[in-house]
Amino acid sequence: MQEIRYYPLVDATTDGKIKSPMFHTTSKDTVEEKHKFYLEEMIPHYYRLYVSKLKMGISAKGFDIQCPICGSTMKPISKPLNSKKKSLYTCEKCNH
Repeated sequence: MQEIRYYPLVDATTDGKIKSPMFHTTSKDTVEEKHKFYLEEMIPHYYRLYVSKLKMGISAKGFDIQCPICGSTMKPISKPLNSKKKSLYTCEKCNH
């Protein structure tokens, strides 16, 4: 079984409209402590967007997320589940 991977998201543009994943970690606690947004990869090539438990008042709307593998803009394939668990994303180029 593969370990769950967490990708911290950082601003790729000065206006914050594009978010880029950093190198993955397997420590959810570390990612939540240090970053506002992160991706969880439980199933290969499917990424759940999360808002850190410490930053839950922050909106996750209005930005694009780059694929951790190829850098293309990913597409949401589900609606947000709650204020912390947001949409599920996948990359059309990497996952076809």
